[in-house]
Amino acid sequence: MKILLLGIFFVCLNTFTGSSFDAITKYLSINNYKWYHYYSIGGTAAIILFILLFFTNGEIKKHLTLKNKNHFYFLILRGISFIPVLLIVFYSLKYIPISLFATLIMTSPFFLLIFAKIILKEKLNYISWAAILIGFCGVLIVLRPSLSNINIFIFLVFFAVLIISFNFTIVSKYSHIATSYGFTFYQYLPITLFAYIFFIFDPLVPSLKEFILFSSAGVLMMISMWAWNKAYHIAGKYSSIISPFFFTQIIWGSLYGILFFSEELSSMSMMGVIIIVISGTIAIYNRNK
Repeated sequence: MKILLLGIFFVCLNTFTGSSFDAITKYLSINNYKWYHYYSIGGTAAIILFILLFFTNGEIKKHLTLKNKNHFYFLILRGISFIPVLLIVFYSLKYIPISLFATLIMTSPFFLLIFAKIILKEKLNYISWAAILIGFCGVLIVLRPSLSNINIFIFLVFFAVLIISFNFTIVSKYSHIATSYGFTFYQYLPITLFAYIFFIFDPLVPSLKEFILFSSAGVLMMISMWAWNKAYHIAGKYSSIISPFFFTQIIWGSLYGILFFSEELSSMSMMGVIIIVISGTIAIYNRNK
């Protein structure tokens, strides 16, 4: 029971901190801040916090050094592949509602199933495939596609979800090469270094408010990444029980949209969200069963 409660806690921590990061990102993106100011300052704050945590616990070597240098290159390449995701997040939230963004991100369980089939060679039965199909029907209900409400950023978010799902499937396959802290640290490091390149040519001395927002977002994103890895690490064979709690991100995203951005969630959209949650839960449970 303790393991399950911890797993559920880390899942909810992931969705809450992830949605909080999305809310700050949306606020900053619509106020015309530059992405490289955002990720360079925020990423630096998060990386420094992680290093201080490792130093305090005396575990820098445990989490940041790897026995095989090829594993180091692998983690860095994984982090580089994550750069487009954070750029898509920054610009997409400027043009689409945060509640819709959270709903699109929650299609990741379906892509995780597909990658589990391709990369992990897991067997998926007809129930899993049917759940995936029904889940995407729920997405169509939320989107209600027409020429007036479909834009390129919606497709970019789907692309970002593909990368996210691929990244975490890789963690499952190669979890033995690093700790959850190590995977998280090297996932965030490349985007921070990449942002520095642009920051050098367009530096910014942030105000106290800007520094707090940038740093808070960076730390929240780092915590969200780590909590995802940690949840599955401790859950083990009980992951089918904790996985549905990832859909709580839709709740946080909708609340932030309503409270801070005057967004509304229609009854039709709510129906689509319910379909996504139910079909995703069935798909996850059926896979782990």
